[in-house]
Amino acid sequence: MIILFSATGSYAQSVPVEDVSKNLLTWTQHLHSNVDKYFTRDKGAELVRNLELLKTYLAAYTKTRKNLSDSIFRKNIAPGTPDPRNTEVLKTQMGEVLRQMRGVTDLTNNDLRAEGDRLNDQIYNVLNSDGTVFLSYLEAFLTGKEVTKKELALDNGAAYSRLQEAIGLIGSTQDRIKQKM
Repeated sequence: MIILFSATGSYAQSVPVEDVSKNLLTWTQHLHSNVDKYFTRDKGAELVRNLELLKTYLAAYTKTRKNLSDSIFRKNIAPGTPDPRNTEVLKTQMGEVLRQMRGVTDLTNNDLRAEGDRLNDQIYNVLNSDGTVFLSYLEAFLTGKEVTKKELALDNGAAYSRLQEAIGLIGSTQDRIKQKM
């Protein structure tokens, strides 16, 4: 019975991950579909610049995630080995994404601004959670948490696809704004 409770107890403890890629994709979808509701000519050039910066930083974060994940699988790195340098790189890059999102949300309407602010708060809270919550299983893995390769692969594949789609939507949104200008 003790063995059963011990096994159940360790199984019940999972790494707390708050995958913000879903909400980030939803927000970029709303940015794209609601251009007509928030676009004004006087803010157009600044909005295009801010979207370009957001796209650039989000692409860098996405590429870093992909490279780190691929490296973990290629080198067959075992869970439980902390990598503080790469953990900090991911956090810093997401912090840049966060800053660029704020620049974009300031130029939208009240609804998108509120949605962007909620997403900003969500990301900020995870980034500043002192390791109690992680943006992804990759980040948890890099901090030395026991993350299975399956969790890592599923997390990376789904998040990568959502982030790539968000980057594409940001580019498409820029194109729509340029056409309106």
